[in-house]
Amino acid sequence: MNLSSETLSEAQISVLDKGLTFIPSTRFIPYTRLLECKNRNIRSIKLRDYFYKKPQRNYNPNAFQNLFKPQSTFIPTTDKLSPEAIKAVQAISDYTARMIKGRLVKNGNPSLGPLVRLPPMRPNITKAEARAITELKSNKSIVIKPADKGGAVVVMNRNLYEQEGLRQLTNPKYYTEIPETVCTDTVERINEILTHLNNIGFINDDQYSYLFALVPAEPRSFYLLPKVHKDKAKWPNPQMPEGRPIVADCGSETERICKFIDFFLKPLSNYHPSYIKDTYHFVAKIRGQKIPDNAFLVTGDVTALYTNMDIDITLTIIKEAFESVPDRGLPNDAILHLLELTLRRNDFQFAGRIFLQLCGTAMGKDYAPSLANIFLQTFDRHAMEDYGEFSRLYSRFLDDIFLIWCGTRQKLKEYGDYLNTLIPGIKVTLSVKSTITEFLDTLVYKNLLEPGWCELRTRVYFKPTDTHQLLYGSSFHPRHCTRGILKSQILRFKRISTTKADFLDACNELFAVLKNRGYGRALYRRTRKDIWRTDQDQQKLVAALAQLNAGVDDKQVWPLINYYDPISIKIAHRTRSIVSELACAKDKRLINAYRIHDNLKSKLVRSRFSGAQPPSKDNAN
Repeated sequence: MNLSSETLSEAQISVLDKGLTFIPSTRFIPYTRLLECKNRNIRSIKLRDYFYKKPQRNYNPNAFQNLFKPQSTFIPTTDKLSPEAIKAVQAISDYTARMIKGRLVKNGNPSLGPLVRLPPMRPNITKAEARAITELKSNKSIVIKPADKGGAVVVMNRNLYEQEGLRQLTNPKYYTEIPETVCTDTVERINEILTHLNNIGFINDDQYSYLFALVPAEPRSFYLLPKVHKDKAKWPNPQMPEGRPIVADCGSETERICKFIDFFLKPLSNYHPSYIKDTYHFVAKIRGQKIPDNAFLVTGDVTALYTNMDIDITLTIIKEAFESVPDRGLPNDAILHLLELTLRRNDFQFAGRIFLQLCGTAMGKDYAPSLANIFLQTFDRHAMEDYGEFSRLYSRFLDDIFLIWCGTRQKLKEYGDYLNTLIPGIKVTLSVKSTITEFLDTLVYKNLLEPGWCELRTRVYFKPTDTHQLLYGSSFHPRHCTRGILKSQILRFKRISTTKADFLDACNELFAVLKNRGYGRALYRRTRKDIWRTDQDQQKLVAALAQLNAGVDDKQVWPLINYYDPISIKIAHRTRSIVSELACAKDKRLINAYRIHDNLKSKLVRSRFSGAQPPSKDNAN
């Protein structure tokens, strides 16, 4: 979708239509990537050989004392390895060296190291499309982002993108501009709390070292995901929709602390009876439920939930949630203090300016979903109980609400007004339908059972803006990826659809798009047929019982990781063949796992925004 002021060329449109997950084929790959994979696989061999048949302590990787630690860098020395492991390591090194012999070339950027020239192969893009990628990447007048919903690729005018960002950031209720970042002081405060937790023995020295905050090289970046699915009449500008604000926390001084906080919030976020884990959970909860045929299907949307979560109210709610489970033996005050620091000192950069968030929590922090779930638990309780004679099957997934209303429309309006008084700043917009409504990626509809009663059924819902931009068939991915994507989508359709007719409608709508993205009709028909006829759960049960009767345990998976390209594929197969001969691999299931090279998103999308470019002298005159 092009919202910029300039016209894109046919080749540029063709490239963007492939989607941001598309990987263009390439003639050269960085040598460092081959070395990285070789060294990782060799280290894995050394570790498994070293610990083979040694007594294993009872280790629970999910236990708190084993989390939040620096990744181990231990590598056994050669004298600690078996002769066969030493031979395998040497064989992999020799084979890798032979594969790249005569293929190293200088990199245009010497600091990135040499490149490896790949064997000739048929490109998956035209020369015009290759030039289009370079043109889009160097075009300073546009910003490319994925749409907030629907999977579209949106090209925006850089000036309008900046205007929309500043429109939101200059709202004094939510943000304020500050002269410089506050991260240095934030780091000191975080480390004081960590020192206290270490002194009282709650975190060990390794955890203290891992969580210890450092001043980042750059402030967080703020960016927008355009809400092109919203009514265009409500856009702030005819050529620029409202953007969903995201503050990237990756690499910041609070990134690891936010993961640490989420470890304690997540168990509390799933307690409430209205909780929905995902679409399948929702379908299992409501499908087949018997309701009066005159009941209304109601959905609700909490307006800008994350942005409107008042910090003081949030901290009070979290404190009460901690106190409701007093036997956890946690340093609640210290965790709350860390949470307050990350909420009140969330500063970031946009267009060369520094801002501080005053209200709400930023989407981008690990604990944001858990925090939102806990924040609305009191709201849910009142929504379920105070109008319990009318409200049934009340359910919530983050900021989306579903319920069955057995009262009048006037009573429902009264209910909606009441919900908007429960928490200051939190407003809900209710939508009421008589026979069918959409919720998440599901359509819920009534099916008449008998006079006066009906049951709820479900089928797949595609948003009007859904572009079905699943992986393009010719992308430089392993071939099994497209087969797996098609299978997973059709399996999802089966699980959501109540009837075969609903299932086939969803499949046909999807394939109408996918057939133009390199997905074969024969594969589609075979996959659709197999999935509808196969009871996946029953098949897994039969297989598990057969294995149990045979006394065979599942083999532990040993992934051998390499990039996906003609040279790395050969190295991967040779590595697996060598490793399969090792004694430490006899009880393992070896698999080749592939990493991808740069896709269009890594080439064209940037989270950091430096500001609109000044007009050239020619344009100024």
